[in-house]
Amino acid sequence: MEENSNYCSLCGEPQQNEVQEDGTYIRSGRIYKKEKLLTDYQRLTGFQKRKIFWAISGFILISGMVFTLFINLIGKQEITWSQYPASVCLILFVNITLNTFLRKNPVLMLLLSFLSVFALFVLFGIIKGDAILVVKLGVPLILAFYATFILLVFFIRNSRQKGLNVIAYSLLASGFASVSIEGMISVFALNAVHLRWSVIVLISVLFIALLLLYIHYRLKKVTDLKRFFHI
Repeated sequence: MEENSNYCSLCGEPQQNEVQEDGTYIRSGRIYKKEKLLTDYQRLTGFQKRKIFWAISGFILISGMVFTLFINLIGKQEITWSQYPASVCLILFVNITLNTFLRKNPVLMLLLSFLSVFALFVLFGIIKGDAILVVKLGVPLILAFYATFILLVFFIRNSRQKGLNVIAYSLLASGFASVSIEGMISVFALNAVHLRWSVIVLISVLFIALLLLYIHYRLKKVTDLKRFFHI
């Protein structure tokens, strides 16, 4: 360190008047600073953090529902277009609630989440006046989405090393989900499978995913995502 420097440019520790042989003071100083920087929120448990997020998101979503319905009622003198965003906000709040309080029971959480999203399509069908028609398209789409999501979680959890392979699996899941969505919509509307934009999406993510998987398993070591993206 230079004579006029007050702090070390590498570790950030202040210059000492007395030279110490060991790093006891530096280590104790780092622990003190780390504990001092911890906020009250950082000291909370995972469930307490999720509960705070649940309360804040609930307030925002319910407020959005009330204001949307109120604005629609004042402008049109009846509830029309606001039924759609209000229904979406309600189902979002239900799923956030399930994730908050049923996280330790993933099977029940996924089942209730599926039923809630199914209820959303039923609500859209009732609003549109043809619930059966909407459900015929909605149920296959929901099943495809949840099947893709469950497979994605399965592959991520069973990976010994979690790094760039997580991004690769997510990209592949989005590609297959796109193909499923376009295929089901085309069958529903045209009674035939017509794949166009989803094939482009799948091919695009496939090359990127294969590259990420090659880098991840070629290195044969964990690539920390926070350090990789400088977070």
